[in-house]
Amino acid sequence: MKIAVMSDTHDHKSNILKAVSIINKREVDGLIHCGDYVAPFVKRWFDGLNSSIKDNFYGVFGNNDGERLFLKKNLGQICEFPTNGNELILELMGKKIFISHMPTQKTIDALATSRKFDIILTGHTHSLVNQKYDNGVLVVNPGEVCGYLSGRSTFVIIEIEKLEVSIYDI
Repeated sequence: MKIAVMSDTHDHKSNILKAVSIINKREVDGLIHCGDYVAPFVKRWFDGLNSSIKDNFYGVFGNNDGERLFLKKNLGQICEFPTNGNELILELMGKKIFISHMPTQKTIDALATSRKFDIILTGHTHSLVNQKYDNGVLVVNPGEVCGYLSGRSTFVIIEIEKLEVSIYDI
């Protein structure tokens, strides 16, 4: 199973559309968004996802997602949000996944060393992270789709069973 992971899209229409196109071509099974969509109208740009990907589209809110009610109502038509909107725990292919926009490094380390999760996904820093702890726990921040802070627009695709990460520049 392959899952695309992105974060910090910040309403960047052209980069979102490019990422959606690449994701569709890579025949992934789903998408996880680690927050900071920003405005509810981004749904229009994610509508281009293949229907099989939309069936497995999960997301959490970020600190810049101010209009959460309408984001959940609008984007929630194709993206599953957790009840609290801030943290999501999934199990895919027998792997437990923790997703949150902005956990502290201390929290990430505690979660990774606890071995309760196989994969920890974050956003917020706009910095690409692909780290495997000694105990095999994979920690990934897909960077930023918007490219505003780093000047690099990225997302990743994770091969869930193998815990392998491929980085895609937009």
